[in-house]
Amino acid sequence: MREPFLESFPVPAMDGVLPQAELDRLTLEVIRDILATYQPGHDRVVTPQNVYQPAVTAGRDALETFQLKLLLPGSRIEGLDHLDDCLAQLQAGKSVLFMAEHRGNLDAPSFNALLRREHPRYHAIIERLIYIAGRKLNESSDFIKMFTEKYARLVLVPRRDWPKPAPHETPAEAAAREAYEREAARINRAAFREMLRLKKAGFIFVLFPLGGRLKPDADNIPVRDTASYLHAFDTAYLISMEGNTLPPKPRMEDERPLQTRVVFRVGPALDTKTFLAEERAHFEADVRAGGVPADADFEQHVAELIMRRLANLRLTGGYADPAPPGGRPVARA
Repeated sequence: MREPFLESFPVPAMDGVLPQAELDRLTLEVIRDILATYQPGHDRVVTPQNVYQPAVTAGRDALETFQLKLLLPGSRIEGLDHLDDCLAQLQAGKSVLFMAEHRGNLDAPSFNALLRREHPRYHAIIERLIYIAGRKLNESSDFIKMFTEKYARLVLVPRRDWPKPAPHETPAEAAAREAYEREAARINRAAFREMLRLKKAGFIFVLFPLGGRLKPDADNIPVRDTASYLHAFDTAYLISMEGNTLPPKPRMEDERPLQTRVVFRVGPALDTKTFLAEERAHFEADVRAGGVPADADFEQHVAELIMRRLANLRLTGGYADPAPPGGRPVARA
């Protein structure tokens, strides 16, 4: 079944302004620039001691300059007034979470490059961003790590990556799985402690509720832990994304950049406590009325709701869904 947040996906690329040969040359050039700044092995293996990985800023300007060549006319960030509100929230001591659509591995440089073109006041947002990332982006290959490390990350082990017990599991297999689980739990506890420390210091965390990149041939099940992150912050802003300069492939190393128009849209602030309380009341009323199964999972419901809101923000500019499952509005504010 095609999820509603996949409507209009994928966004077709515009005709490239640069000849393919020139685009290939620029791609190789930025790879050389990034490679020159990379220290093999540095923080590659994730441990409880290095879950917070500050940005390696050397080479980031080259990456974002390259990204600006990929972004065709019409690329922009909409909803700057909501980013002004974000700055006010930070000034008031509120903790802030960005919840964003995720299309490709150049999303972060796309957002940064476009936001840097706006008023210098938004640079305060750029320098506070910390992306919540899975350990595979660190450990899968040096090639991927040398790009992702250009942006600050809080690295953890997503629950869905934990190994499942194998049928007829041997004692040795069970011991290996349990050792993995213990280490993953230590990493995640350390990441949570770092998140608490850094959000108090005024950093903005960026969560991709889908977990990975949006793919038309995948299940695209939102991450249940999305609700837990909402509980941990005062204010959340949803950020939709249209377009993608690095379409996903089964192997990330096989992905190739292209030129296209990219539009980010920032939605209005969500007071997380109010949002969760109201949605809990509506959810429980739906369960009592029989519109939702009695064993339905509220946290998974919240994750799916956030993804629908992101899709509606991208498609309509707002959160309201005129025809959601169950017949009631998805967004009530």
